[in-house]
Amino acid sequence: MTDEKYRNKEQKEKQEQELPDDEELDDLMIKTAKSQIRSDYRRSLGCENSRRCMDLHKSKKDE
Repeated sequence: MTDEKYRNKEQKEKQEQELPDDEELDDLMIKTAKSQIRSDYRRSLGCENSRRCMDLHKSKKDE
């Protein structure tokens, strides 16, 4: 029985060590959010550029 308690205690300690603290989680969430915002911004710029090119091609055809 003591071996089992010892193993359980070791497992709990190991799990607690693996979990990041609140500050680390906040930093990770901020970093991830910034990355996602940059990605979305780049994607929107590409879409806007494509739309403008399509508008230019369309206006040239109309002339």
